[in-house]
Order: sequence, then C-alpha cells, then structure tokens
Amino acid sequence: MKFDFEPKSAYPLFDSHAHYNDSRFDACAEIEGGREAVLPALFSGAVKYIVNAGTNLKTNAESIALAEKYPGIYAAVGIHPEDIDPAADIEETMDALRVQLAHPKVRALGEIGLDYYWDNVPREVQKLWLRRQLELARELSMPVVIHDRDAHGDIMDILRDYPDVKGEFHSFSASGEIARQLVNRGWYISFSGVITFKNASRLAEIVPTVPLDRVMIETDCPYLAPVPYRGKINHSGLMEYTAARAAELYGITVEAFCRHAFENSVRFFGI
Repeated sequence: MKFDFEPKSAYPLFDSHAHYNDSRFDACAEIEGGREAVLPALFSGAVKYIVNAGTNLKTNAESIALAEKYPGIYAAVGIHPEDIDPAADIEETMDALRVQLAHPKVRALGEIGLDYYWDNVPREVQKLWLRRQLELARELSMPVVIHDRDAHGDIMDILRDYPDVKGEFHSFSASGEIARQLVNRGWYISFSGVITFKNASRLAEIVPTVPLDRVMIETDCPYLAPVPYRGKINHSGLMEYTAARAAELYGITVEAFCRHAFENSVRFFGI
C-alpha cells in the first residue's frame, strides 16, 4: 500500500535508534516504495533526526550510505553480538571499524553488547568482542550504543571496567536499579514502543524514574511498533505514540516530554 502516514505530533522527534537498511524496508506490499517513500515523508513532518545503527561491517556501510543521502540521518557503527564471526580476526575487524568511525556522520559506536536470548554466539566470545569495542570507544572518545538481551548482569560487570566510556542503553528492558546505576554514571536510557504494550507494566514503572535529562526514545524499526500499530512495520513517525505514553507516565505534557527527549538526543549524538 502507499505510504500515507499523517503525523499528529506537532513537536520535533528524534529517533535515536533505527534500522532503515533492513530488508523489510525494501519495496514491498506493506509499504509501496519502501524506505525511499518512507524517509522523505517522515522528514517533511515531525521527524527531524534519525540515527541508523549498523550491526556488522556491511550494514555499517549501508548506514553510512543512508546518512550521506539524507541530511537528517546519522549513523552508529559496530559489531552486534549476534553478528560476530568467531573465526574472524578481531583486530582486522577493529581496524575496519576504526575507518568507519572516522566518517563525519558517524556519531557512536554501536550497536554492541550481549545477547543471551538467541545464544548463537558463545557467551565468552561475545564478551571478548564487547570488551574490545569498548576499548576502541575509549581510544577514540566515542559514545557507545548498547544492546542487552537477557544479559543484564554480565553487561553491567563489563561496563564497570570502562568507567570513562559513556553511552545509550537502547530499547531498555533491564531493572530499575540498573537504570539508576547507569544514570548515576552519566548514561542515557532509550525507550522503544515496548512501553506501550499491555504486558510491559514493569517497564512502565521504570520509565518515570529516569531523570528527564537522561531519557531518549527510539523505534528500533522496522521492529517493535507501538500500540496501536503493534505487529506492523515500524517507522519513526510512530514515535509519537511512544512519546505520548512516556509523557503520561511522567505526568507531563507530550510537548514537554518531546522537548526533553529531543534535546537529550541532540546532546548525546553531538548534532
């Protein structure tokens, strides 16, 4: 079908984590014209900036290409835990990653982290690659974007060894205590459309405990579309529903929440 989303939001939106290079955004029956129809329409509305995250050297390059094409897109590049090749030369990969990080529109090293849900890559290998990328971030004074799925304890144990590295926990799903620890260390917490789900009551309780100067929102699109679009292809325009739910949880206006989230994202990514 033709992409004809009409945003209701009158406030600028910053999508702090997206994957517009994902194959679901290729021209398909769900959205006629794919990403080439979606992105111009979004940028003509409330969406001002998007950070597109890579997960390996190939998708990093795709994210950089999108950033070169669209003024409102910036890139994060890194090796996702599920994209690790245990047989690859880690130092050769870090050298290639260092080149990608030098691009002027790359604003963070990510997404990186641990994923114990799928457990396709041995956990010790994931930890090794996470540590090596944190070392690279420290070397280059780059912020990081962390992916954490069912690995909260190990993630925090590793991050404690790198107190000078700051970052964004994307699509946050850990505990309120972990959120508090991260904020105390100067990190940012990003929430996705999951906070609109009926079964996300625990996460909903955590949202307003994050100080307003440390909160961001994201899509993680094409996944995690918020209610009432849950199960559909996600895009940055739908953040207005995530923002509305977050504002409700904080007990403030949507305008006030969007202003905080936007300013935080601009500051974190240096835009």
